[in-house]
Amino acid sequence: MQIFKAFFKITRKNMVSYIIFVLIYLGITMVVSNTMLQQMEQAFSKTSLNIGLENQDDGPLGDALSRYLGDNNQLKEVPEGKKALQDAMYYQEIDYVLNIPRDFTEKFAAGEREGLLKGINVPGSVSASLVQNEIEGFLKTVSMYLETGFEIDRALELAATDLKQEANVTFLAGDGEQAFEGGYYFFNYLPYVFTCMMILGIGFVLRTFGNKDLSARNKCSAMPFLKQNAQIILGCLVFMTAVYLVFMVMAYVFVERDYMFSIKGVLSVINALVFSICALSVAWFVAQFAKSVVALNAFSNLFGLSFCFLGGVFIPADMMSEGTRQVAKFIPSYWYVIANREIQKTAGFASAGRIYQSYLIVLMFAAAFFVIGLFIKRMKLRT
Repeated sequence: MQIFKAFFKITRKNMVSYIIFVLIYLGITMVVSNTMLQQMEQAFSKTSLNIGLENQDDGPLGDALSRYLGDNNQLKEVPEGKKALQDAMYYQEIDYVLNIPRDFTEKFAAGEREGLLKGINVPGSVSASLVQNEIEGFLKTVSMYLETGFEIDRALELAATDLKQEANVTFLAGDGEQAFEGGYYFFNYLPYVFTCMMILGIGFVLRTFGNKDLSARNKCSAMPFLKQNAQIILGCLVFMTAVYLVFMVMAYVFVERDYMFSIKGVLSVINALVFSICALSVAWFVAQFAKSVVALNAFSNLFGLSFCFLGGVFIPADMMSEGTRQVAKFIPSYWYVIANREIQKTAGFASAGRIYQSYLIVLMFAAAFFVIGLFIKRMKLRT
């Protein structure tokens, strides 16, 4: 087993790179999964803004509007001077400035509605739109009661009661907007790290054994050519299995037990295994072209990033144009992501037909990369 041992002696030279990939991947997945889970838990919440308020109104409407805005926002004094106000808004100390004029209640009760309030905001500010919507909602409610014959004081009282009512917000999970578990995010980014690690690990070893002088010496050795290749293939399979097992152990450590020991967990583990086989074939294919370590690094980034950006790993397929999605279907990571999403919706092995279909397509990609790489290798041997 001299070649098999030599395989892993060469592999150990890149051990630092493998560890860096593992740590980076672990850090990214933990941050992303925790962030997404927090967004799921706090899917809806009120936004509190900093509002600079000048209330010069002598009537009750100005005071009522001030109290209403103060219930959900922070009311602040308006800085004196144009320069101080610009600085406060530039540094986002104040999101919106509202000036309530002296005769606001009188004019509003008389039926005037347009141009009564003056607001200052940063052009295009989303915060300003939120404040304006709150003000408009309050005034429309008061106006409704005034138009039905209520006095201003009673209208303000009824409007305040109405606006204190809060609606229960329930989010419906559609096909493109699912509340995924933490296991989904851990497995979703595996195509990138599998592709890069296989190309750097397997590709580096195959490139070394493909060296002209070393290859010629091996051909002159007493070991049959078939046995040499068998040991190299065995080394590739062992390396792939080792990488796969490292990440599966990480999954069992960092992902929820309820997920890993469920149907979803089993299907996710199989999905990762299928793609690791595909990544191995991609590494075999790339090794036929790479002529140096620099080229291998370039290929690892090229395939890793293109698989993930076009395949829907980093950018969800729902956000892509129709043309881009059609191109993505010719990338194996696209079908891996499809399977990962379907796994989150499956209720049992019997209803996982689309998942099995994705498995098969990824394996077909693996076979295609292997056959094309084998054909290229045969052509190179002939020349």
